[in-house]
Amino acid sequence: MARLVLCLFLSLLLPVQAQDDNTPKRDEPGLTILEQLPTHNQIPLLNNRFRIDDGVKSITLVFFRRPGTASIVLVRPDGSKVFYNTAKQHNMRWHDAATYDLIEINEPMPGPWQAVGRILPESRILVLTDVELKVDPLPEALMVGETFKLTARLMDGESVVNARDFSEILTLQVLFISTNNREFDNFGRGLVEVATFRDDGRGFDATARDGIFTGEVNLNFGAGEWIPRFVVKTPLYTREVELAPVLIAAAPVSIEFVQAAQVNAPHHIVFTPVSEQVVASSLLFQGVVRYPDGEMSQFSLTEPAQKFKLELLNKGPGSYLVNVAAFGEMTDGREFVLNLPEERFLVMLQAHDAPALPDLPNAVPDAVATTEDVIVATPFPWGVVILSNLAILGIGGIAIWLVLTGRSFNSLIFWRKSVPQTKPVDPGNKAVKAKTQEKDDILDLSLPDD
Repeated sequence: MARLVLCLFLSLLLPVQAQDDNTPKRDEPGLTILEQLPTHNQIPLLNNRFRIDDGVKSITLVFFRRPGTASIVLVRPDGSKVFYNTAKQHNMRWHDAATYDLIEINEPMPGPWQAVGRILPESRILVLTDVELKVDPLPEALMVGETFKLTARLMDGESVVNARDFSEILTLQVLFISTNNREFDNFGRGLVEVATFRDDGRGFDATARDGIFTGEVNLNFGAGEWIPRFVVKTPLYTREVELAPVLIAAAPVSIEFVQAAQVNAPHHIVFTPVSEQVVASSLLFQGVVRYPDGEMSQFSLTEPAQKFKLELLNKGPGSYLVNVAAFGEMTDGREFVLNLPEERFLVMLQAHDAPALPDLPNAVPDAVATTEDVIVATPFPWGVVILSNLAILGIGGIAIWLVLTGRSFNSLIFWRKSVPQTKPVDPGNKAVKAKTQEKDDILDLSLPDD
């Protein structure tokens, strides 16, 4: 009985202790981020209730809750409940994250709403309406290789969205799409992804999670007519801006490689301005040269000139790689920075003149001419070739005939004498012959009577 009472006491004590452990603390990271949210974009929750005004076409709600807890449940003004898995049936888009619920409602029902769930006591409801993307205008007279800084802002009405919990879900893509105009070089190029900006406070981005995207755009693709497009994506919605077509001109500087005429003389690279929109006297060049032996050398050309000449060491045959950045000013006063495409110059092994041969004596040409005449006068032995072919065909035909008839090669020797065949001897005749021979062998030794 005592054990049963102890078990009941522990079962009642554990839920109370777990509830005390789940009490939010002021030093938790989630609460620290919530305190940094702007107040003008928030509506305080009163007993987890909020009101949506009449005439709102679309609204986005962000509910912050404890990590790992279940998603909330929305109760509409008519009393019906909306769950995460039934959001599509009520014309809603719902993103369920570990620490918050992001919900977009199209044409929401006006009136008091209620959120049911383990929502943080200090949290507020962040209402985003009329969210749009604004991009700074692009520079005029763009050129291939030009690099410039670009800024875009995610706006909520007249103010910038400053939701710091969006630090990992807000990205801005910079795309350039070909107009497929046959009059330009980029016909059929399709889409080029130029850059991706993140609101993370790194690189050119000044402040993280402030709704402002800043980055560098490098026009390192072909010249032609392009349509700039900027897209910002979140797990719930996408905003994009498409600007009017822009014309990207070719690089305003041409590069020419002048190879040395002699082995000990240096090579030269000549930079020549070719665009009338660029002030030639304002150009400056800075870059790196990589020689065939792997050595790298930096250079800079700062003296104003109509043509800029760079002297290179002559290190024999091989590839000379040149990376150049150009700085200058347009005729309208706009300054620019160009990263010219990498140039590769190939120097081949220089050929030397062969030594002159002395003149041949007159007798040698005559002898050579006589030999050529003899060679030309000799006829081709057609008869030998024909007889050889006939002999080969005859021998081959005989061999095939022997194989087909099953005869041996000896049957072809018809002039050889034939060996007479001996008749078989009868055994009786053999005995008679033997007796006759025996009689012939016995000598008659008797004397006559007289």
